[in-house]
Amino acid sequence: MSIREPESPPVSKSSTAPTADRTAWWVALAATVVSVVAYWYFASKGMALGYKDSISHLQIAARTLSSPTAGFAQLGGVWLPLPHILMLPLAWYAPFYYSGFAGSAISMVSYVVTCVYVYKLSFGLTRSKLPALSGLGVFALNPNVLYMQSTPMTELLLFACIAAMAFYVQRWAQTEEHLQKYPYLFAAAMAAFLACLTRYEAWPLLLVTGATVVIIAWRQYGRHAATGVATGFAFLAGASIVLWLGWNLLIFGNPLNFQNGEYAKPSLWVHESEVAVGDPVVSAQTYWYAVVENLGLAVVIAMIIGAVALILRRRLDSLPVLALLTVAPFFVVALAVGQRPLHVMQISQDLYNVRFGLLMVVPAAVLIAYLVSLLPTRAGFVALGVAFAATLSPLIPNGPTAVVTATEGNKGFPATAVEASGYLSTHYDGGVVLIESFGNESVLFHARIPLSKNVYEGSYQKWDPALSSPPGQGIRWIIMRGGVEPDETYRDLMGSPKLAEYAEVFRNKEYVVYKAED
Repeated sequence: MSIREPESPPVSKSSTAPTADRTAWWVALAATVVSVVAYWYFASKGMALGYKDSISHLQIAARTLSSPTAGFAQLGGVWLPLPHILMLPLAWYAPFYYSGFAGSAISMVSYVVTCVYVYKLSFGLTRSKLPALSGLGVFALNPNVLYMQSTPMTELLLFACIAAMAFYVQRWAQTEEHLQKYPYLFAAAMAAFLACLTRYEAWPLLLVTGATVVIIAWRQYGRHAATGVATGFAFLAGASIVLWLGWNLLIFGNPLNFQNGEYAKPSLWVHESEVAVGDPVVSAQTYWYAVVENLGLAVVIAMIIGAVALILRRRLDSLPVLALLTVAPFFVVALAVGQRPLHVMQISQDLYNVRFGLLMVVPAAVLIAYLVSLLPTRAGFVALGVAFAATLSPLIPNGPTAVVTATEGNKGFPATAVEASGYLSTHYDGGVVLIESFGNESVLFHARIPLSKNVYEGSYQKWDPALSSPPGQGIRWIIMRGGVEPDETYRDLMGSPKLAEYAEVFRNKEYVVYKAED
């Protein structure tokens, strides 16, 4: 089989940006249909709220609108705020809140946006629709992507932001005229700004993308221009990080609260028994397996080949796409130093945060598009079919519900929490509820107790007084989690005379519920 070069020459300073492609509109329409169908499928099976974090994201948005201390301070200082801010227009409506659609809608729109930018990135790199559509298929038909876009999780919003960031840097590199060129760099900075307010993985990506901006500007315009361009890009894009540090300082008195605060310390979820901690080899193996489980081995191999081919071409406009690959070493380092836990069956015999491997899907899609562009036209059609088949292969044995993210995200909630929710859903008769939210998010959610009746650790100037004197703060219900990891409510109140005016009304192996005596 002969190999041909893409129809367009390597992009240089004298080349122009690709012309507008109306196919992107059809991509958006098709992606919308796929998104709606996928959401209907997973929601109909009760899987849209499988991930425990889904409920946490919904509650953060809902508490901002309705809680004893409603307001933007309820956005907290651990999870980045943009996903929750975007949920606000829908989170107030109970059917959307309890079904999870208030958050899933953000993921669905992000899926459509990402599909458009993956196509545009691929088309801008290859100047050919067939390879661009093959790259689009690798992303859009990935079963794990389809599941995650049906949930209130934050991954799809990140995909949309980083795909837009890479595309606009690419267009900036490809455009010669100054008046036309720099609006693209401004758009890239704004996309990076939003990405850095969505998930922390965007922060190292911003550093690497900033470096690519410096390299491209240096090669095209010289050192002095590169300094000015990089400063402007960093100022606009990095403002989001400065804002988040300032927010944490304002609300919590600690700019690094998101890293070392009471509810943000890695030790809360990274245990001493983590096999990847301190072992870079095991960390690399773990992330490799996570990527393969999410993308499929054939797609991963094709991605690597595409990356090598693109690196050998040494095209400036390829740097934004290659920069997205740095997600992999970031996670390897994060695992090795104990910042993030990630479990795969091949090493830990369980699944935890395996969805982190899905972050490689955007660069994989574009790099496979580039690889297809190097093939003769007839072979390109064959490669297109192979790419789609490899992407859809996880569906063959057991259907969409067997894909790895759906498997991880639908382990079910602890039986003790389900029992507590069941009791409260039938016996709650009004009044203020005292419960620590951290680790107990599902209890009130599944009991459908309004958050406006909940005093929790984020209730400004109400939480500590309520622990000191529940009756004095009008607390009618107290829910405590004991067991191996007792929550603060249990540690502070259990066996205390502060409960003298309350009667125990429910108990299982982990949860205890008290109600004020009439």
